[in-house]
Amino acid sequence: MKFSLSLIFIIISIIVNVNSQKTCRFAPTYTLNDIINSNNQSFINDVLFWEGNFHSNQVGVNYECGYTYDGHELNYLTGELDSPLHEFSAPSKESIHLGMLALALNEWVNEEPENYKAINFFHQNITRTTSEQNEIPYSGNSNFDNAITILYRKINTYHQFNQRFPGFGGFHPWVSVNDSGIFLLDGWTNQVPGLDNGEMIWGLYAVYNLLTTQQTFINNYPTLGALYEKYFQLLINNAMTIFYQPSGYISAVVEINDIYSTPTPSNYLNPSGLLNDPYEGELLVVFMDLFCQWPSEEARDQIWVNKRALLQSVEFNTQTNANITVQRGWWFSSHEQWKYLMLPYQEIEINQRVFRNGERARTWFSSINKYPGLFASVTNVTEINQNNGYVSATGISEIAFQQQVTNALITPYASFPLFLIHDQPSLGLSWYYTMLNGPSMQNPFGSTESVNIIGTEIASVVTWDSKITTVLSMLGGISNINLQFLKSNGLFERFSTVIDREWSLAFPNLNGENLPFMYPSQDVTIPKILNDFTNCTLKKF
Repeated sequence: MKFSLSLIFIIISIIVNVNSQKTCRFAPTYTLNDIINSNNQSFINDVLFWEGNFHSNQVGVNYECGYTYDGHELNYLTGELDSPLHEFSAPSKESIHLGMLALALNEWVNEEPENYKAINFFHQNITRTTSEQNEIPYSGNSNFDNAITILYRKINTYHQFNQRFPGFGGFHPWVSVNDSGIFLLDGWTNQVPGLDNGEMIWGLYAVYNLLTTQQTFINNYPTLGALYEKYFQLLINNAMTIFYQPSGYISAVVEINDIYSTPTPSNYLNPSGLLNDPYEGELLVVFMDLFCQWPSEEARDQIWVNKRALLQSVEFNTQTNANITVQRGWWFSSHEQWKYLMLPYQEIEINQRVFRNGERARTWFSSINKYPGLFASVTNVTEINQNNGYVSATGISEIAFQQQVTNALITPYASFPLFLIHDQPSLGLSWYYTMLNGPSMQNPFGSTESVNIIGTEIASVVTWDSKITTVLSMLGGISNINLQFLKSNGLFERFSTVIDREWSLAFPNLNGENLPFMYPSQDVTIPKILNDFTNCTLKKF
């Protein structure tokens, strides 16, 4: 039984931790050949350990309430924590956190201790209160216990937020975070975003289904699954009232007239903006299509008809007399592929083919231009003691709607979609490794946010988006978990039918599928102009 394997787990944990704790600057101890051609599991174990340090109290998570923080600033020279802590968060951060928690739950029932990866990510200790010690059984695995403790505290915080502010209908705005829970943040006191909540919803779906279908969780944590299921149902009940427009659109951001009133149609206003994109904004559309009550089947299909204008085919020129047909991006930032972490799009053949071509083009673009990395929306680089901004417009302009796109900075998390190309197991890891090798791109909490391609400046900050998206993808994402439950709940056929229909209409022909994916070159690296962090330098043993 799992709950009697504590001694075995402790021995394994000691072995893993000894192998992983030598230095946070571990990337240069490997070569690109190691990553591409050799068994790279030790590299992945190192990544999981150091990225797991981000899951520390007052860094990436508030342990008291179980909610994420956006992240934390780092000292530009040392790499240690520096003010300020980002005492705010959003449901997009919760999406990644819930995804990692779902993977840990899934490992607990399907893997042996020596194969734990997501569970080992939660290695920072969380002390239970006296009441928690009495009410929540210990599993014999301290890392898994940490995950369970966070799951209890998190869902209590969710329900408390809904009780305080019922006008949000259970959906989260950007929030301020403290030990007592989550509260309204300036600029979001009466607004709620659809995109971020769509991302969070599918993490909730995976967690609640695992907790309510696996007997070991039902037996040991009998109230936990019901709390998550109740919250998921709350979102189902209120989504149409808050986000649906009878003209056949889903609102991007909704204003709330009275945040203390229970949801009614007159309480919501859509000032501008629609979720009519085929990127991460589609996650809320899929949720509403599959779970909500529609006025008619025609109304249900109309939201997809109204999205077709932005689902476009475009050709990427490889400069080799061969084109690659891809889905036009907004910026063609990797961030736009978030939905592939959450849902089983790749089970639909035409969608998988388009996805693979997009990632094929992403690698060709950097290879052709000799860029030492990949591009995604991210915090901007600065000189020391300067304020960071956020750069959304980074990607590949020639295959994007938006033409003002920069390629001056790269970020390790831009590699995350490549980990989902399952027949190329070293593809994502090789590009990720190349960017980790940049100056000051590793710190005591894992990877650093971003670096410019000439190696002179970094963004000295750590955030969920720029770090744990990659970890989640490295472990496969949660699309397979959600596939299992969409099928068992009788929802996958509708999902498959819609996605196949829409992508088949937009992509009657695909060029470039026979072209290889491009791997980084050992001759194209980030110049080491900036020094490494003084508290994360390569030590020789």
